[in-house]
Amino acid sequence: MKKQIIWIGIIMAWMLCACNEEDKLMYDQTERSLNLWFGSELYSGRVDSMVYNYAYRPLGTELDSIQFYVKLIGKSLEEDCPFELEVVGGDSSSLIEGKHYQLPVYVLKAGVSGGYFPIYFKNTSDLKNREFTISLALKTNDWLTIGAKEYSGLKLIVKDREEKPIYWDNDPEQFIPLKQFFGTYSLTKYQFMIKVIGKAVTRVIYRGKPTAPGEVSYAEALYLQEKCRVALVEYNNNPDNPDRPLSDEYGPISF
Repeated sequence: MKKQIIWIGIIMAWMLCACNEEDKLMYDQTERSLNLWFGSELYSGRVDSMVYNYAYRPLGTELDSIQFYVKLIGKSLEEDCPFELEVVGGDSSSLIEGKHYQLPVYVLKAGVSGGYFPIYFKNTSDLKNREFTISLALKTNDWLTIGAKEYSGLKLIVKDREEKPIYWDNDPEQFIPLKQFFGTYSLTKYQFMIKVIGKAVTRVIYRGKPTAPGEVSYAEALYLQEKCRVALVEYNNNPDNPDRPLSDEYGPISF
């Protein structure tokens, strides 16, 4: 009798586990959510906040952008799925959507589990020497819900203040500062670099792998140095540029 009771208990426990597993699979197959973060797709490169500095926007651009990454959790998409971000906190009365930045309607393509998407910044001068913060989150819809708590929002720090990158003249950990590749710092030079490179380079990683936004490897820094040299020659040889040769407070720029 005891053996029968034990076997009945084992069978019931197995059935309960099977039901729980089935429920879990059904949940995974029907629920979809989006995780959001700045930085790379890799776990080590994820950050929940990003600084955008108007002082470093590329020269001659009306619309600039920074990228965030989304990761779909749950059932894969069988058709294109639109999603939006919304402001959920911060200085939204000073940092105004449509005037300072734009949040378009994004589309996550069918069969795609993740990707990079832009937040656009418009050319404006009314934030000079000021700094504001806004918090963004997914606007839930019929297809998507907010993801894990640690990846549920984005924090944007927006300012317009010239600040030389920390590792331009010295890097006590990596030992290879930015000036070794790009020379003496100036705002004009840095803005030109951003336009040519497509992003603000903030550090060269000689030991290890670049993970944070703005970090580049030693080999990439050499490539970007040459890319800036070529672009500068083209700029200075173009008669459509009235300020050629491109110069800063120290004279003609060089790399």
